[in-house]
Formats: sequence, structure tokens, C-alpha cells
Amino acid sequence: MSTTVLNDSVVHEAIDERQHIRTRIPARAVLTSGSSKAISCDVQDISIGGLGLHCEETLKIGSLYDASIELDMKRIDLSLKAKVKIVKQHGANVGAQFVDLEPSKADILRYIISSYLSGEVADINGLFSVMQRENYIKERKQKANLTRGAWQRLKAVLGTLFMMAIGVLALTYVLYQIYSLFFRIPAAQAAVSADAYVISMPENGTVTYLLPEGQQEVSVGQPVASISTQLTTSLTSPADLEMVSNLSAEDTRALLGGINVDTVISSPCDCTPFYPAGQLDSYGYKGDALVHLLPREKPLYVNASVAFDKLEKLQRTRDVQLQVYGADEKIAGKIVGATVNREQDTVELKIEPESALSLDDYQKPVWVAFELGLPGIDRVDGLNLLERLRQ
Repeated sequence: MSTTVLNDSVVHEAIDERQHIRTRIPARAVLTSGSSKAISCDVQDISIGGLGLHCEETLKIGSLYDASIELDMKRIDLSLKAKVKIVKQHGANVGAQFVDLEPSKADILRYIISSYLSGEVADINGLFSVMQRENYIKERKQKANLTRGAWQRLKAVLGTLFMMAIGVLALTYVLYQIYSLFFRIPAAQAAVSADAYVISMPENGTVTYLLPEGQQEVSVGQPVASISTQLTTSLTSPADLEMVSNLSAEDTRALLGGINVDTVISSPCDCTPFYPAGQLDSYGYKGDALVHLLPREKPLYVNASVAFDKLEKLQRTRDVQLQVYGADEKIAGKIVGATVNREQDTVELKIEPESALSLDDYQKPVWVAFELGLPGIDRVDGLNLLERLRQ
């Protein structure tokens, strides 16, 4: 109790109220700390905040003990374990305060105190009810501040647009892959070709090109190349040997390959020469292509190979797209012929481009894609591949 004197005749008294009610309940407490021996004390009073103990031993103020409180409730014997702190001691009277008392133990202790004060001794059913009860109020949700500034609104709009753009790109990619899988057939290989005259080495020998370097046109009958080879002969029977014995020495040398034979090859058309290995006089082997003569009146076309098992899908071709290697733009084409390559199990398609190809594109690789229509829809080019193959 504190007393404040305002003047000689007026006295104000302020009474400190306790936070928790103390109750005298028959109980004992056993205090333990570390390896020291246990201290047995009588409980004078008890509250939710602490204990009033009667202890003969001197305890250190501020020390912590593990307390085992044994309550004698006649009907039940209850033991509570808690950690206490010694806050004061006057002689044998000790004040102890609970430290970090668990909420469930606090509920049980509150129930026992209230039952004891009301005259009803606590029973086991009441304790079970307290232990199963939801006694704690969940934290109330704080109302979020939804006010946004101009910068926050701009970031939200930009983030939404960015995620929308990613979604559109992903959807576009998926649709493109589906389209490529079901409505497009790529060619296995393709190259720019022509109905060319191919001059090759008949036998091993030397080749001399007769056209000036860089000449782009050659007329009919104009010499193109000179080939020098040895005359070869195989003798396989006695009659061949008898014939050789009747020849002169010069004829025998010529027959057995001792004399070179020179051959001049002329152009069969008004053509444009193309040298696959370059225009260089050198030694050549049998079968090597020396020069391709491209007729000027016949345009270039694309020769493409497609696996034979895709022939049925090719019947639905509605458009053909071409792109020569090195070109920036795609051009449309039209299938004008088809043959079967039985050695490689492929269908060789002759494709005529809508715009003329340059002579510089001859034998360059080409990207070819056949755009397919839905089953039952007429093709744009109207070509029946099966009929072409039968011919």
C-alpha cells in the first residue's frame, strides 16, 4: 500500500491489485537444480503466476529450479512440472515465479483453482475436458493495405504484359510444332538440278580444257575438252595371241597400250558450262565428271527425295515451299514429276519453281517443305503421284 499526502487534511490511498488470484491448496513442491539434491517444500499458496513456498533451506534469489508440484485433490493426485524462478525469501517463506509455463499446464492450473474456489473439487473428467478444449484465439488477420501508387500500377501492368507475351510465344511454338508434325513433310534431301549433258572421263588419263576460263556460253559443235588416254586391250584366247603375232611391231605397241589416244569432245548443244571440280588441266580417273553442259532453253528445277512411306501423305500436298541455300526468301514450287529410287527406298520428285533459278544456284542444296491439306481436300497442283509413278 502506498500513501500520498496532498495536504494536511486529505490522504489518497492507492491499492496495488494482484494480476492472479492466490489460492491455498494442499500441495507440495520438490525443487531440483542440476546435480544438487532435491529440496522439498510445502506450498502455501498457488496462482497462475507463481508459488508461495515454505522452505527451511536458504535459496538464492534469481536462481532457476525445476519444480514438481504434487496436488492432493482427494479424488485424484495430480503432478505438474514447471520451471520456477526464486524472486524473494523472508525466513522460511519463499516467493517463486513460473518461467515459460506451457499454455496447456496453465489451463489445467486455472481449472483446478477455479474449481477449488467454487467449492467443487476437480475431477478427472474436467481435466480431460480442459486438455481437449481449444482455449487459444488465433491471431486476427490484419487488413492489407491495397492502395497502390503509380509506379506499383505500372509494374503490375508491365509484369502482366510480360507474362502474357511469354504465354503467347509458348502457345505459338506449340501450335507451330503441331502444324509441322501433322501438316508438313520436309524433304530428306534436295538440290538444284537440270537436264544437263555430263562429260566424264572414259579412262584414266589427262584432260585439257579448251574453253577460255570464265566463258559462260558454248555453242553446238564447239570443242570443250581434250582427253588423252592409253588404248587398252585384253587378250583372253589363243586366237587373240595368234592375231597379235601377225601384227607389226608398231601395231602391237598400239594394241597393248604403248600409244596414247587423244579424243576431243565437242558440245552437243547451246549450253552453259559448269565445272564441278574447277577448270584445271589435270590427270583424271575413269568416271570423273569433267563438265556439265546446261541447255539454255531448259530452266533449272529442284530434285527432292522423300521417304517412300510418306507417299500417301504426299497425295494431300497443297503447296510446296523452296529455299535455296544462301537465299533470303522462300519461293513456291510445283511437283511436275516423280520416280522411285528402289536402292534407297525413296521417291524422287521433280519440282518446278514458280520463279526462275539462277545458273549460280546449280547443284546447291535446297530446303523443301510440302504443305499438306486436310484429308479429302483437293490439292493445289492437282498432281496424282501414283499415276505418275505408274507411268
